[in-house]
Amino acid sequence: MIHDEPAPQVLREKALERARAATTFPMLTGMMKQLFRIIGDADASLAQLYDVVKYDQAISAKIISIANSVYYSRGTSVTSLERAMITVGFNEIKRIIVCMVFLQGIRAPWKLGQVDVAAIWKHSLTVAHAARTLAEKMVAEDPEEAFTISILHDIGKVVFYALGGRYRGMVNEASLLAQDICGLERIEYGIDHQEVGHEMAIAWGFPEEFSEAILTHHTPHGGKAPIIDIVRDADAFVCGREGSVPGRERAVLQIEMDRITAETERIRQLVGV
Repeated sequence: MIHDEPAPQVLREKALERARAATTFPMLTGMMKQLFRIIGDADASLAQLYDVVKYDQAISAKIISIANSVYYSRGTSVTSLERAMITVGFNEIKRIIVCMVFLQGIRAPWKLGQVDVAAIWKHSLTVAHAARTLAEKMVAEDPEEAFTISILHDIGKVVFYALGGRYRGMVNEASLLAQDICGLERIEYGIDHQEVGHEMAIAWGFPEEFSEAILTHHTPHGGKAPIIDIVRDADAFVCGREGSVPGRERAVLQIEMDRITAETERIRQLVGV
């Protein structure tokens, strides 16, 4: 017996149901909200960040391990979380913690395979470094906030990956042809990952700029906030849609791409996946 594939409308409802059901995403509703507050506070301190993560044993152990890695080791073993955070540095430790919380949030709850987690992770991390670079070079927005928003910008894709293996082929097709994945998603699922991610962002109580960037990172510049345009340009450039990136921003990213790639690989090695 031949079974027809579900209609886009059916898949749309399934995607939205999965997105809205994720209202009890513990890592993002708890720790991430506190991280958002610290990242958005110019007067925040390392001590405040320490207070956020000190009760999470897995993240604490990973930070201590990173502080003892070849990137940071000064020949003396680091055994305490506080000393490890000082060794790595405030801004770097914020980025690393955001990455680890993100990975914890998409691994177990969504039961994604290693290949799918790696695909989301590598792309999100590359866009995050590109957005941070743009924010630094254009002196437009806080680079750390741009990094954090960009790590989360594709969160809606986890729902499509969780619906089955069909999505992986669509992602590969879009990458090979430098197509906009959103168009393929809307044909197949009746909705795109921007909309799905926006539903998740609302459910988790993300700040408005975060949820707006998730909703619009494939759409033309809207002028709502410079940081939203930065995330959009970084994503378009990394995806190969360079024609939609303004000239000045495109030139910055072309010049800095080797450094962005190197930073992405460094953090991937430190954090894993």
